[in-house]
Amino acid sequence: MKRTGPSFHLRGQASLEMALVLAAGIIPLSVGLIVFAEIAWTYHALVTVTRQGARYAVTHCWQDETGSNVILWMQANAPPFPDRPMLVSGEIPIQVQYWTHDTAGGQSVPFSCAGGCSPECVPDSVTVSIRGYQFNHFLPLLRLQPLSFPPLSTTIEMQSAGGVPESGVSLP
Repeated sequence: MKRTGPSFHLRGQASLEMALVLAAGIIPLSVGLIVFAEIAWTYHALVTVTRQGARYAVTHCWQDETGSNVILWMQANAPPFPDRPMLVSGEIPIQVQYWTHDTAGGQSVPFSCAGGCSPECVPDSVTVSIRGYQFNHFLPLLRLQPLSFPPLSTTIEMQSAGGVPESGVSLP
């Protein structure tokens, strides 16, 4: 039996309409959702790593102005996310800034000390920042510019006053 007539044309038309809806609507929305989810995942991971780094810094001894011990800990303990290898290799820059609070002037000034981990070298607070991160996973495929993340930072008051949780030693 040969199919002819309106029912055959309607089935072909429905298939064509479905293909158009998939191509023009559902596939771009799905790709957009995947891109948005990866951006949100990366943003959340970077915010989390700055918070964890600041928490680590406030409970461990000050060692140098750059916070090298904090940066190394953050690189080793970063949560899983697509750009974790970039964080571990140093391509995503992490800044650690220690502060002393000037109560008379009501300002925070950068902390500096010549002694390393000692009772004399205890800053008042620490700021851990990630600045200049560019998200560009799927964006070049879509002919879009990389997405610049805003500076991410966390500032916390010192809590340990020089204690070292790993050894159980509290210096001051």
